[in-house]
Amino acid sequence: MSTLIPPVPGLQANLLATTPSIGLLIPMVGPATGGTPVLIIGSGLANATSVTFGGTPATVLFQDPLGLLIIALAPAHAAGPVQVVVTTTSGTSAPALFTYLTPAPPIAALITPNTGPAAGGTPFTITGVNLTGAAVTFGGIAATGVTVDTTGTILTGVTPAHAAGNVPVIVTTPGGSAPVPGGFTYV
Repeated sequence: MSTLIPPVPGLQANLLATTPSIGLLIPMVGPATGGTPVLIIGSGLANATSVTFGGTPATVLFQDPLGLLIIALAPAHAAGPVQVVVTTTSGTSAPALFTYLTPAPPIAALITPNTGPAAGGTPFTITGVNLTGAAVTFGGIAATGVTVDTTGTILTGVTPAHAAGNVPVIVTTPGGSAPVPGGFTYV
């Protein structure tokens, strides 16, 4: 036999009015470029007025009305550990640590084709690793239509116009720059 327990007046108000406390961040790491959705698990998180990562405000995507969960979008920040703090109408949490990671540098292994007309307009493919977010230049002139697959290993685009001859092809990402071996030869 079960017994119904009547609601306790003010109990929800007491739960919502506690000082915020962060128990866990999922994930605890993300890229320095930001944009990582971070699940903040704790208590007293209802009515959050701000969430900061290393003092930089985050965008709050979701707040649990019971104050147990917040999902915040980590802002961009320099690489390294930072304090995550939640502030509510009832106070400020003790910090939890989130670590920003330096993006890995790109490695450009191969371009196909490696020759094309000086007028430009040649579709090309660069194969490598860590190509996400890349821009590509041919002899200092930006390629157009650059896209990278979801694995960050295949980059495609269209060559710009350039004078005839061999030119360096440089892939630049948030992690750095890398030359494509052999460059590209305009004919």
